Amino acid sequence: MGGAVMRRPASVLTNKVAAPVHDADEHPGALSVEQIDDWHEDLERNEKYKLARTILCRTNMKIVLESRQQNILDQMFFNNKIELEGEPVANQLASGRCWLFALCNVVRIFTSRKFNLGEFQLSQSYLYFYDHLSKANWFLEQMIELYHEDLNSRTMQFLLTNAPAQDGGQWDMAVALVLEFGLVPQTVYPESWNTSHSDALDGLLTSKLREMALDLQVYMRDKEKGLSQSALVRAARQVKSGMMKEIYRILTICCGTPPKPDQEFMWEFEDKNKKAHKIVTTPREFARVHAGYNVGSTVSIVNDPRNPTKQIFTIERLGNVVGGRPLRYLNMPVEFLKKVAIKMIQSNFPVWFGCDVDKSSDTFNGVMDMRLFEYDEAFGTTVKLDKKERLTIYESSMTHAMMFTAVHLDDHGNPVRWRVENSWGKDACNKGFLVMTDDWFTNYVYQIVAPRSFLSHELVDIYDNAPVTILPPWDVLGACA
Repeated sequence: MGGAVMRRPASVLTNKVAAPVHDADEHPGALSVEQIDDWHEDLERNEKYKLARTILCRTNMKIVLESRQQNILDQMFFNNKIELEGEPVANQLASGRCWLFALCNVVRIFTSRKFNLGEFQLSQSYLYFYDHLSKANWFLEQMIELYHEDLNSRTMQFLLTNAPAQDGGQWDMAVALVLEFGLVPQTVYPESWNTSHSDALDGLLTSKLREMALDLQVYMRDKEKGLSQSALVRAARQVKSGMMKEIYRILTICCGTPPKPDQEFMWEFEDKNKKAHKIVTTPREFARVHAGYNVGSTVSIVNDPRNPTKQIFTIERLGNVVGGRPLRYLNMPVEFLKKVAIKMIQSNFPVWFGCDVDKSSDTFNGVMDMRLFEYDEAFGTTVKLDKKERLTIYESSMTHAMMFTAVHLDDHGNPVRWRVENSWGKDACNKGFLVMTDDWFTNYVYQIVAPRSFLSHELVDIYDNAPVTILPPWDVLGACA
């Protein structure tokens, strides 16, 4: 304190213990200078590697190693496509709402057809608001259920790290939002800064929810001796209600007040023929009556080679709307996903899908191709994992959701390449679109969504009635796009 000198205890000063001496050279698994010398000499004898070093030390390897020939082959030309793509190309900006944008992109095509619209968007911010409100409630419900769980358990660590407030989600989570809260046009609830640039808001909500999780655990452990289990949960939910009031306040201040699900709003618009229209409706009614697409009558089909096909999977503790539509995956071979997607496009249906967007992709120019980058030419090696191996070791997962609007088939009806509508704006990719080779689909597309009418009665019955295998929260299939 002040000018006083802090002194170590006498025991520390007098009982010195010599630090152990470590010599890495004595460990049989250590790197040796001789090994490094050998590797260096081998590299220096290879003119190709020396040239690669000269070039790649000074620039982005993806630019230099991108195959010109593959770019020529990957044409933005397709012989099967839906009649109408939505306008304009949507832009999620600095947010992780791709799964919601992809759903809105699918639905707006049917709304645009129904009302003969030109430029039109559904409000992605409306879904964002109620998704974050719902996720907060979902998270706190998990904390109530797990109040006895050690904070250091794998489940609690996973939930505290990943679940409190994040932008990502799954198709069934988006459907749960639409069924519970409905949809509105973007003109009714426009973008705000914080829905378009979500980092700060997500960070604040995450910190608050972690604090609330700790408070709930302390409260329930303190009260449990004097209350029955049901009474304890009721009391905890009363505490949670006050917490959720704070979450709602933060969201409303940052995003603006959205319409309530049953609150009437007026939608005024002009169709392509310059004819004016006015509709008075509610968000729930808009989704049910005016949107033109029943998201609730869809099936999420995945390709997970680790697990048996024709089986139903879900992810433990993954969701957003408490009591809403649960997460269900029908696992099928990848060729089945392609077959259904082709049939949908030929029937004028866009296809919501999830993939690992950054792998073997040039998203700047809009190309997704397994042969796009010539790593072997520069390094003498490449990554040779297959889809099952990538999933098993967490090398790949579903990181992004987009929409198929076209496919190019060869003379035998086999897919060659796919047209992808993204949600990064018209200045990204190729005017907002990407071309995906069929081989890329095989390796990195994990999920498509189809109306029930595109599946056989057998598969619909499996989806509805088969036993559900529950995968743990951290399973790679639960990655949120």
